[in-house]
Amino acid sequence: MSRNRTATKAMQRRGFMQTALGTAVAGAGFQAAGTAGQPAPGTKVYRESIATPVIGKYQVVVAGGGPSGVIAAAAAARSGADTLLIERYAFLGGNGTAGLMTCYNGFRNQRPPETLQTVKGIPAEYIAELVRLGGVADIDNYERNATHDIRKGDIPYTVGFDPEAAKIASLNLLRKEGVKLRLHSWVVAPMLDGSRVTGVVVQSKSGRQAIAADMVIDCTGDGDLAAGAGAPFMGPASTGDRMEMSLMYRLGGVPASITGAFGGIRIGDRVVRWGPGFGGDGLDVENLTRAETESRLKLWDQVQEMKKKPGQESFYLMQTATGIGIRETRRILGEYVLTEKEAIAGTRFPDVIAISSNPFPSYHGKRYFLSHEGFDIPYRALVPQKVEGLVLSGRCISCEQAPFQSARSMAPAMAVGHASGCAAALCALRGVAPRKLEVKELQKLLVSQKAELRL
Repeated sequence: MSRNRTATKAMQRRGFMQTALGTAVAGAGFQAAGTAGQPAPGTKVYRESIATPVIGKYQVVVAGGGPSGVIAAAAAARSGADTLLIERYAFLGGNGTAGLMTCYNGFRNQRPPETLQTVKGIPAEYIAELVRLGGVADIDNYERNATHDIRKGDIPYTVGFDPEAAKIASLNLLRKEGVKLRLHSWVVAPMLDGSRVTGVVVQSKSGRQAIAADMVIDCTGDGDLAAGAGAPFMGPASTGDRMEMSLMYRLGGVPASITGAFGGIRIGDRVVRWGPGFGGDGLDVENLTRAETESRLKLWDQVQEMKKKPGQESFYLMQTATGIGIRETRRILGEYVLTEKEAIAGTRFPDVIAISSNPFPSYHGKRYFLSHEGFDIPYRALVPQKVEGLVLSGRCISCEQAPFQSARSMAPAMAVGHASGCAAALCALRGVAPRKLEVKELQKLLVSQKAELRL
């Protein structure tokens, strides 16, 4: 295709997007703290009255079945709580499967010092199940110490994996622990009694339903439940650079004559690679629509161009992610905000519940490697301000943007999930609020489940 024809196609696509989406501005500003879901001033309002049936009650309900949510649910159930995991997709794994981000980064520091494996416990059991299923990738493009051997239980910095195996490994882990599962269900709101979260409201093909809980864990990634319950939150507009979204894709037909990882995570003739990036607000549905549409159209053309190079004629676009990978939206304000200085210095906390050793991938435009073996994540960062009955997990925990870049990666997010699951179970079983939980009891439980806290 000539350059002129390519440019014409690009103009036609931009015109299509403008027609489809009107004049809405990409990357609209973040909502003020505690106003999630509220209409903007002057917006016309359609009022509805809904009687929502409460269809069940659990001790712990986990909202979101990504890596952090799967581990949180397993931990809560193992700790003795009757647990339900709710997921919007037809499968588990979150950005690892739906987003095709097929590398679990951050089991230890990427560069020396990296003697300490900082993520162990239930997350390590999950990786062992991936190994058993033959679901670990042949090769990836991440720099790491070759002496670590995942198949011997010594987990290196990153684990590349087959997304289909990850779906099965997640199911096997939850079945082993007796977790109840509900798929095809979008958690749309918290159930509230004043400032206390008493369950969740879900929307599915079965209609709008409510599920009561003694404790809820917010593993939505965006902190939807915490924000909906009135917890204040931080957004990129006021705290630094926003990490952009990107569309992952799987390239098939890579011949054996092309050796190495070929810029991604490789299994045989298939390579998962990073596709087009997109900026703006990951909470703005119009911006998300633009991101999905423009990224897929751009990626198709990129693959067609790749096929024109000698030796690459067999390439084909095997799969694109179910949804574009969103890295950063809300970070909920907790009882403590973990700071950039503390993460860089490796400050220790008496209420440590997880360790993040992952680099800051986009620290002022560069990859920043820690000079130590990981920073502590305090329990207080999992307890939202102004809201009871809720524990935070995954990438919405309370921290500044730099430590967020590290802790949002899937291995430390699993470690945080382990802690949030144990905490929620203890709160439900003891009848105590998360901010009143005895942290030493939580730490003791985590260590008994082989978590690494470096106490």
